[in-house]
Amino acid sequence: MSSREQFVNRHPWLTALVALAAVQIATSGILKGQTLAAFADILQFAIMIAMIVGTAINIRRSKGSARGFWLLLTVSAVMWAGDYASWVYYEVIRGVQMPVPQPGDTLLILHVVPIMMALAMLPHRVLKSGSPLASNLEFPLIACWWVYLYFQFVFAWQYMSYDAMAFHRNFNLLYHAELATTIVALFYLAQQSHDGWHEIYNHYLIAFLIYAPTSAIINILIQQKLYTSGGLWDLPLTISISYLAWIGFRARRLQLEPERSNSDIQPSLAIPEWAATIAATSIPAIALFSYERLHSPPPVRHFRVAISFLAMLLIGILIFTRQQLLNRRLSVLLTNAQHAYDNLERLQSQVMQTEKLASIGRLVSGAAHELNNPLTAILGYSELIATDQEVPAAPRGFAEKIAQQARRTKNLVSNLLSFARQTPPQKRLTDLNSLVNNACQLRLASMPTKLSLLRDLQQDLPLVLGDDNHLLQVFLHILNNAIDAIAELGGGGEIIVRTQARGEHVVLEVCDSGPGIAEPARVFDPFYTTKPLGQGSGLGLSACYGIIQEHEGTIECFNLQPRGAMFRISFKAVAKPAPSEPVAAS
Repeated sequence: MSSREQFVNRHPWLTALVALAAVQIATSGILKGQTLAAFADILQFAIMIAMIVGTAINIRRSKGSARGFWLLLTVSAVMWAGDYASWVYYEVIRGVQMPVPQPGDTLLILHVVPIMMALAMLPHRVLKSGSPLASNLEFPLIACWWVYLYFQFVFAWQYMSYDAMAFHRNFNLLYHAELATTIVALFYLAQQSHDGWHEIYNHYLIAFLIYAPTSAIINILIQQKLYTSGGLWDLPLTISISYLAWIGFRARRLQLEPERSNSDIQPSLAIPEWAATIAATSIPAIALFSYERLHSPPPVRHFRVAISFLAMLLIGILIFTRQQLLNRRLSVLLTNAQHAYDNLERLQSQVMQTEKLASIGRLVSGAAHELNNPLTAILGYSELIATDQEVPAAPRGFAEKIAQQARRTKNLVSNLLSFARQTPPQKRLTDLNSLVNNACQLRLASMPTKLSLLRDLQQDLPLVLGDDNHLLQVFLHILNNAIDAIAELGGGGEIIVRTQARGEHVVLEVCDSGPGIAEPARVFDPFYTTKPLGQGSGLGLSACYGIIQEHEGTIECFNLQPRGAMFRISFKAVAKPAPSEPVAAS
């Protein structure tokens, strides 16, 4: 294979551009007049069709803002092709010279607006949580401003009161202002992007750098009536639009992966924001300027004022809608922030409680073991003295009291050891309904007659991973506390035990009709108790808290209205429930 064939295989599109240039030069020397114009018009229109296909094939394979980018470029290509279709219609089909002003000028000058909107979507960058709709409304604001400028300075002199000099001057200024804005945006985005998107932006930048000056010269030649289709000035124009058509096909072979931002806010997003602000505030100034130009014909002045009011109405609606969406988004963010702050406080409280329990547990574990040995001796010897009939009655009475206090102290030590235990729970799949029923059955026999215990247990409750003995100890302790709380009122009361599956968790709630808890935030602190002296060590709920933590669950305490308290325990569900019969209230 020759070096020429290798070059063609390696750079097919570059070869096609060179061949296209050669054909353009050859036809400009061979063909003349209407035939040359017809050939140039058909060639350029075919290139525009290829541009539509090149951008459209990227829409389906793209996502998010990239899909919007290629969709807007396709809209721009269709509008641009509409302008070239008018040249084909007049110079090829009808065989007449293109009239001035040209029918396709509106499509030509406005086709750049979708390109600017596409670039403003920043397809190379994706926000952490996606692009909010409120930010997308900035693009219609910018588009509305450019369309307003067209109707204000070009359309009025084109259709309301034709003035060739004013029309061509304003058309060229506005069209090339759009092209200059596009070139600056492409240069900026090329510096901010990487990999595939960097290449795409650079290709578009080079193509528009070729197209913009060529278009300016051709527009001047059209104004001077010196332009004919197919001339040498069409060569750079044909090359630039061919280059633009090729970019769409090139993009299909690139990996156009967007960069994900770590934040919902980017500095580059400020560009559409201040551009939209300028667009909204400049329209009244432009309208006032146009109204003060009294030498303009009345139809032009009236049209300009009317189009200014219409633009202000549309932009006002967009701004109002955008503000409402921003307020809604801000409300959601504030709610999420409040929830996050509450969760953080709850997590901090749980961490502090866990650290407190761990520290006190290590302390009391050693102390309890040291106290247990002498207590055993005291209790044993005092019981021997108390049961020895040879000992006088008075010493035996004292020994009985010593034994009673020793047993009380031994129970306290046992509670300390239970609170500070180091043995891990033996976990297995557990049915909370069965544990709750067992705990209730154990307490029903000794409950006061005026107190009722109701069970509202969900059928087919998911299983949890836990230690049956430890969890039964927790349920019994909470039931005992509820019974003691109702007993403080001296009358009857009601305890409701409820189980329920909530999402991925299984929840147990124990509600009582007692007086409530004075300090719910402190009930899990070690040695905190509201019971009279000698009736509670203040370690029961702390031990329950530790057990639930070992089971990777949560335990909370709330006061109910108008009175009463509720303990809520939550576990993560790990298995589907086994079929069970409904549990009746008792």
